[in-house]
Amino acid sequence: MTLSLRALSKTYAGRRVLADVGVELAAGGYTCVMGASGSGKTTLLRIVAGLERQDAGSVLLDGRAIDDLPAERRPLHTLFQDYALFPHLSALDNVAFAPRLLGVRDPELTARARALLRDVGLDMSFETRKPAAMSGGEQQRVALARALAGEPRWLLLDEPLAALDRPLRSGLRRLLRDLTRRRGLGCLHVTHDPEEALALADRLLVFGGGALLAAGAPAELYAAPPSLEVARLLGEVTREPGGDGWLRPEHLRLGESGATGVVRSLACLGDRWEVEVEIAGRVHLSRTATPPACTPGAAVALTWDPARVLRFAAPPA
Repeated sequence: MTLSLRALSKTYAGRRVLADVGVELAAGGYTCVMGASGSGKTTLLRIVAGLERQDAGSVLLDGRAIDDLPAERRPLHTLFQDYALFPHLSALDNVAFAPRLLGVRDPELTARARALLRDVGLDMSFETRKPAAMSGGEQQRVALARALAGEPRWLLLDEPLAALDRPLRSGLRRLLRDLTRRRGLGCLHVTHDPEEALALADRLLVFGGGALLAAGAPAELYAAPPSLEVARLLGEVTREPGGDGWLRPEHLRLGESGATGVVRSLACLGDRWEVEVEIAGRVHLSRTATPPACTPGAAVALTWDPARVLRFAAPPA
């Protein structure tokens, strides 16, 4: 079921938060929406979900406008950051809620809810637990199972992993990707985390100031962003030593020759090291997978592949 956004615009209190946004999203694809706070990404999601009304434009599914359909009648399910589980219901009853409204009854109802809990990695011991007796990661799994229970054609995800710690985020990220692929679901996933977006998305939409700044395959946008703003939203950049271009820190390497400078600091980031090098009064970042053989105050050389330099047109005056 193709999701089409046609010239969507929205203004709040005289401030435009979406400006003529149009994009076609393929059925079964996983689309992540990136952008800083206030960029319009959550407003876009809420319009698609039917929780906000656009000032202009249209939302279509397989070519049919759904603008006049209330949220509950759209073949979509929205998963929020706060999970919105029913606190008085058990995990099993939370998951069974949507199919019960659709007329499904026992024993099929219980069997379907149990199967969905298993799909998200929760065993039978969770069936009778209420949300207050679950961790954040467990609540998120129940919320995902409940979202799938209504058999939506698209999942709309609003920062669904933001409240979780890093190990939980990684595991649930893989679960999301696996479940949606197996079920052929389309996903529209809002996130501020570039690592999350790059790992999950088939297609990435980058927003700024209510406008769609870039759309494309994540790896391509990371390697060749169309602007410095997009480059910074997708990860850190550092200036080209002695030049007017930019580089990703992993492309600026310590070497035997090149631009020479002085190490200002070193930091272990877990799976990689970061080195700050000052050259002619400007600090450059280099990241490497191996511990660097230098110390603060040491003279070092930086080298890079000119083909990796990012160059952007000057912004309009």
